[in-house]
Amino acid sequence: MRSQATQADPATPRLDPTAAAEAPPSSRASRLLRAISIASQPPPPAPLYAPAEVYGREAIANIARHLPPIERAYAKVRFSILRPKLLSVMDLLLPDQGRILDIGCGFGLFAAYFGQTHPGRRITGVDPDGRRIEMARRVASGLGLDAQFVTGDARDVELEGRFDAAYVLDVMHHIPRDDQRTLLAALRDRLAPRGVLVVKDITTAPTFGLKFTELLDRVMVGWDEPLAYRHHREWGEMLTSLGFHVRMVRVPDVLPYPHVVIAATKL
Repeated sequence: MRSQATQADPATPRLDPTAAAEAPPSSRASRLLRAISIASQPPPPAPLYAPAEVYGREAIANIARHLPPIERAYAKVRFSILRPKLLSVMDLLLPDQGRILDIGCGFGLFAAYFGQTHPGRRITGVDPDGRRIEMARRVASGLGLDAQFVTGDARDVELEGRFDAAYVLDVMHHIPRDDQRTLLAALRDRLAPRGVLVVKDITTAPTFGLKFTELLDRVMVGWDEPLAYRHHREWGEMLTSLGFHVRMVRVPDVLPYPHVVIAATKL
């Protein structure tokens, strides 16, 4: 009886005598090779910007700890008017790092705030009140911030170099109307090309909000000091005529403050 050759089932794997020589290394050896490969790779590049360290109520509490009782009470009032929500708008408009000029810095409250949110900022504060400047230095030193404070008039104080940004926070309406343009022009000249000037002030509409704000201003500064409010469109036109590209943000509040934030980029 003649034997018949059986055909291999196509589903059955065929053995290759060279398979042993070509077999992959054991799982242990594979893990070792992978570990050596990973160790030899360069580390990933560091991020360009470090994340914000401290902000909001925590940053405000840090500032308060470095203030005497009277100044602490004043800071509480200021931060109840300029709440973290509004400050966060300014924070986004300012560069995360570089030289930033704070005009009318007072006790350095907002320099201390913006310095905590982005430690890469090197803030220079200017104020005509020497006592307030000393307190600003004390607060910044206590917080370990890269900041300096100078006593003088922002229009003609001697400062080295150009700044990447500047901000004027609820100061412009305390400047005599005839001097407001002069101050803004001086700030423009201190900015580097494409530098940003952030102006936070009070607009004149609605009337009820303006009267509410004026009453509180009078409580803070007295009844003899002139106050020179402008409508936000006036500020925009003035800054545009000085060579800025202007953007505006109206920031609603639970209280009727007619806040406006203006970001002016030097062209």
